[in-house]
Amino acid sequence: MRFHDGLPEGWNRDRFRQLCVSYAQIRGVSAQCIRTFEIIIDMISPSAFRDPSQEPFCYARQETLIAGRGVTDRTIHNHERELEAIGLIERRLGANGSRCKRKGLGLFLTPALNLISEMLDAEVQSKAEKKEHDELRGDRSRLYQYVKHSLAVLASLPCPPDGASDMMDEFGSWPRADKLKYLSLDELRAHVQAAHDLWKRIEGHVAKRGEISGEPEASFGCHIQDQIEEKILSCNAGGEVTMPSANASDPDCSGSGPNGPAHCLESNHPTETEPHKAKKLPRVNNRILYELASPDLRMHIDSAGDGEQNPNPTLYAIETGVCSRLSEIGTNISGWHAAIDRLTIMGAILAGVITDARLSDPKLPPVVNPGGYLRGMVKADERGELNLISSFMGLLARRAREEEDGLPQDHKNRI
Repeated sequence: MRFHDGLPEGWNRDRFRQLCVSYAQIRGVSAQCIRTFEIIIDMISPSAFRDPSQEPFCYARQETLIAGRGVTDRTIHNHERELEAIGLIERRLGANGSRCKRKGLGLFLTPALNLISEMLDAEVQSKAEKKEHDELRGDRSRLYQYVKHSLAVLASLPCPPDGASDMMDEFGSWPRADKLKYLSLDELRAHVQAAHDLWKRIEGHVAKRGEISGEPEASFGCHIQDQIEEKILSCNAGGEVTMPSANASDPDCSGSGPNGPAHCLESNHPTETEPHKAKKLPRVNNRILYELASPDLRMHIDSAGDGEQNPNPTLYAIETGVCSRLSEIGTNISGWHAAIDRLTIMGAILAGVITDARLSDPKLPPVVNPGGYLRGMVKADERGELNLISSFMGLLARRAREEEDGLPQDHKNRI
């Protein structure tokens, strides 16, 4: 007899089953094999998992496990071997694979009971890796927009910068958005880092005075940057639009042309609410957004830029910083995407800045669920009740009062 400590306090067979299934999925076990395991565990009395003096085991014959599933004995045999290989069961069988309750022959789940702590650790790690994978794909989606529009602007200039063709070729080699989910975490990290490096090179060309204009005006780089950001904000597509004939190297705005999606402002068939939404947004520049941001949000914006304080960050740094800060305070990425889809990129950024500011507003009840607050703003807009201009003006007034009343030194230094 093998020994085990039973289930953790408060657990039952179903909770244990969920953990085992999750672990099997992490280990890459097929859905058919997982179904076989579920049948095995369901045939064992729940009390057998709580009593350390007995081992839970299934003595059902293979014919019972097959039961109308359309699989063969060989398939079930392979499933049992696979489950044993990942440590969920132990096969103690008689001659010719026989099972018998009286003789104690069958499929024992004692190994799985002794693997609970490792399975819990694997589950936590898997969730963390999935979250990082989702965040990296979101970052790549933002980079795709900024790189594509930036290259389109640079290519349209009378004197494109040296290396523009090479940058376009590199951009054209990026994998499609729908292929990213098949990349390993390490592969995706490397790709996003390379994409970010390309974006920084483009930023470097924009910042060099006269290089791409033939003129020395200090404001020309800002003018080009404004062109890039206007192109991005003119299309409401919240990421990459995947179309069979699309070529990633084309510098046009994905989905912004006459055949673009209905939620793009430049589509020939925009939704009725798009012009209305655009009118409800306050006129605001990057510097004002940075001044309105909380110290924590500013750190995220700075990190998304050059890693140093910049009172006039790029739109990419602001969008990435807001998304990162919202994730830090517990907002689900789907809530952020819903805000972009409904409010446009700039509207979502403003909503994010306001949501973050509400966490530290001393005159209002604390927000216990920032994700719910952001989704509430999206729902309010769907009902025609959201007034971002009023919220924006309220935050401006609050920052002015804080300046007059005197803030902690670290906050004042940042402003």
